[in-house]
Amino acid sequence: MKTYKVRVLQSAEADIDELADFLFENLSIEGALSYLGFMRQEMMSLSVYAGCFAEAHSSAILSIHPKACRMVSHNHKWTYVFHIEDDIVYVDRILPSKSIS
Repeated sequence: MKTYKVRVLQSAEADIDELADFLFENLSIEGALSYLGFMRQEMMSLSVYAGCFAEAHSSAILSIHPKACRMVSHNHKWTYVFHIEDDIVYVDRILPSKSIS
């Protein structure tokens, strides 16, 4: 099975920062850190599983990158939008799943 390096782009980091602000306002520090840590683990799982996802067909996702793929989070609340170039997975955005049609 092919493995990839995972790079989180600045746009996805901005999404994480926005989510972190919300989490720290609404959860305990431990709860917020745990949630964010689990999201990081999910993104890092793309190092193994990125090749299993087909390119997206949604215009909303393709507007982010023409060869974008998507992975839905374990709780179905978030969609990780990424693309692959050579041996690197680039996480482009992290979007609320309900915002993608």
